[in-house]
Amino acid sequence: MRILYTLLIGFILFASCTSTGKKVNTDQKAVELKVMTWNIWGKLNLEPKYSINGKTARERVIEIIKESKADIITMTETYGSAKAIAEALNFHYYTPAEDANLTIFSRYPLASAGNLEKLSSFSFIQALVNLPNNKQVKVFNIWLTSGGRHIVEVKNKELSDADFNKGDENRYKHIQELLNHEDYKKSMLAKNEVPVIVAGDFNCVSHLDYTADTKKKGLNYSRILDCQTSQAMVKAGFTDSYRHMHPEVTINTLGYTWTTVGQGYTYKSGEGFVPVDKNPGPQYQDPYARIDYIYCAGDGIKPIDSETILHHPSNLQRSFPEFPSDHGAVLSTFSIN
Repeated sequence: MRILYTLLIGFILFASCTSTGKKVNTDQKAVELKVMTWNIWGKLNLEPKYSINGKTARERVIEIIKESKADIITMTETYGSAKAIAEALNFHYYTPAEDANLTIFSRYPLASAGNLEKLSSFSFIQALVNLPNNKQVKVFNIWLTSGGRHIVEVKNKELSDADFNKGDENRYKHIQELLNHEDYKKSMLAKNEVPVIVAGDFNCVSHLDYTADTKKKGLNYSRILDCQTSQAMVKAGFTDSYRHMHPEVTINTLGYTWTTVGQGYTYKSGEGFVPVDKNPGPQYQDPYARIDYIYCAGDGIKPIDSETILHHPSNLQRSFPEFPSDHGAVLSTFSIN
């Protein structure tokens, strides 16, 4: 009798759902998503002087991405590499033009992709990605201006914290172009159904990294910085995935992404980084700051891991030149519910 009763109740529930047009949701499994953001240093990735053991810098970029197992990559300074990288990865991709700055690569199909109306595609592009199990995520790839006060000034002891903060006003104004755009606003209204990721090269530091605590520890040049741009992202409802996973800033969790080029090289305009002697031994010993970020928003997305990638597998003792860019990559893993 109990078995018949159970079957009857089940039949009634099923009939009730189908009669009202509702489906029983059997798709409750979370999707794990690996997202990378990386400035790959532009056209220099095919310069013969940066080839090592017969491999170009571009080939080493591809090897690093493959090893990371990233599902989505927001790339800066792609400059002609998009098609070759997408083909090597067998990924879908969107870039505004063959020689464009920004590219979004995806292991999964793109439901839509394009520019943001009236905004420069040099700085802002977007894509809607179809994930497994009928889930989606909205991705904005951005590059904020490097103009004005240079990031290296964070090390300048003659520059006050207040003056350093003022130097980021142009980046703060630049991020407002995205935060006030209709496409972005529509995406944020739906963020709890379709999570939103904003990632890229922000060319500025974060207020989360320059606090009274870090000053007490003697970290980050003992500065306390307001950083309007990062505060604007937090105010807009975003989580900084790397700092979320490493909330305490220590010598091991600084998360620096610029620069990977050590003291054996110097920068010359038009030439890039050149050795300061005949046999340089560059080490990742003179970095400046964390300036590349992966932000997320929405109830259905949660960071579960985040790291910076600063080495090519061929040499784990130093970054550049085996590591093929002056920027480190950020790799964050998310649970999409």
